[in-house]
Amino acid sequence: MEKANTIQYYAEITKEEPLSTLEKEMTAKNTCVLESTSPYFGYYHDEHLSKPEPFIYAVLEQFYTLGEILRSASAVNEKLNMSIDVAPGRINLMNKSCPVLRIKGINHYRVKEIQEIFQEEGIIFKKRQRTIVDHMAVIRLTKFLYLSDIGDGLYFDFEDNTKGYFLIPEYVNWEAFKKLTEEAKFETSILFFDAAKAMIFDKDQILNIVRIYKKNIDKDQLRAIRDRYHKILK
Repeated sequence: MEKANTIQYYAEITKEEPLSTLEKEMTAKNTCVLESTSPYFGYYHDEHLSKPEPFIYAVLEQFYTLGEILRSASAVNEKLNMSIDVAPGRINLMNKSCPVLRIKGINHYRVKEIQEIFQEEGIIFKKRQRTIVDHMAVIRLTKFLYLSDIGDGLYFDFEDNTKGYFLIPEYVNWEAFKKLTEEAKFETSILFFDAAKAMIFDKDQILNIVRIYKKNIDKDQLRAIRDRYHKILK
């Protein structure tokens, strides 16, 4: 697909993954950093395939805007000659809510130096308090998406061919969304996918969408999953 045919949306995405504390030797001094031990948990937990590289969640002392995070990330990219994928967000873990900086697609051994550049740019990380092992956390991220509209309320992610999106007619909270997804997976013909709920902001309206992660997903598969969700919602 041509990028000219895509639209950039400001989005909020909510998902759930197990998180564990990263070893302190790999992090900046006395900071709390978590890693997703099973990204796209709903897909890889069911499919038992080799997992992608873990996502890093550096816990912040305070909330920072998307602009502040992206400006600091530009400094990291320039000083370390790399291209990191970052997004601000919040995690709800063990009855606590904390702001985080999600860093995607990096090796563990680079976490410390990346954090140190962020610190030079004024980003303050929360102090390390306890060790966490494989605790499920609800994760909410704010980011930009490049979506290609393929018609019928369906979209593909221009930057990631494992992700498709579809519109749903109403807002559902996270617990209702989890139950909706569990029921959708009872349909055996559409097994093996990870789902997240999201909102995209399109001019003067908010659109409720579902993000589907599935390797080699095509339009027919995405439509079948969408139809199942819509059928249950009705």
